[in-house]
Amino acid sequence: MGARTPSYCCRLIVGLVGLWAGAGCEALDLTDPGRFWPFQKEPFTDQVPGVSTPKQRREALRQLSARASLAGPEEKQRIADGLAQAYRQEEDASLRAEIVRTLAQYPTQTTMQMFRQAVTDPEAEVRIAACEALARLDAPEAVELLASLVRGDMDPDVRLAAVRALGQSKDQRAKEALKYALIHGDPALQRRAMLALKELTGQDFGGNAKKWLEYLEGGHPEPERRLWIADRLRDLWEAL
Repeated sequence: MGARTPSYCCRLIVGLVGLWAGAGCEALDLTDPGRFWPFQKEPFTDQVPGVSTPKQRREALRQLSARASLAGPEEKQRIADGLAQAYRQEEDASLRAEIVRTLAQYPTQTTMQMFRQAVTDPEAEVRIAACEALARLDAPEAVELLASLVRGDMDPDVRLAAVRALGQSKDQRAKEALKYALIHGDPALQRRAMLALKELTGQDFGGNAKKWLEYLEGGHPEPERRLWIADRLRDLWEAL
């Protein structure tokens, strides 16, 4: 991989946003992103008016997210391809995380390819963003990628994010990975797995890991009966 420069990524993201500034359905030429900057009259340089800082690039990405529902299939593919290129060139981890969140709004084959890369990103912040994005995708591979993080990621916050995303996925195939978290996780991960299972299955065995494991193995344990409002408040707090 060549050297990654913020100015290059800035121009790339500007080019993507410029698709919505009257360029119509014209093909996106990422080799000349300046052509999509509607106010650019002089030869294109690294000094791009209006989008020159990480904060402004982040805002441009949020604009792309907000406008995703207006894009047709071909447009989504072009945007996803451009975001993938921006991700590969971006050095700022927080911006890579924002690119991953934006990609979730443009589900294409390119999107899933980039999520495979994002779950191995060297920065935990980006891997957590990938978990959040994968929770929104109705795809078997999304569960597989999240399960791989539960089993193999070394960062506890990433594992917690992956477990939470598995619960939000509403995909029953997530049960196996959550079972793994119950058996092999530390207390925090086990607690998160039980909350995820409750969200995923609609069952409620409280904080009783043995009952959850019995249920996951095909048993029919008695639901947990809670008498203390403090337990419910704690669950709400931990689910935030």
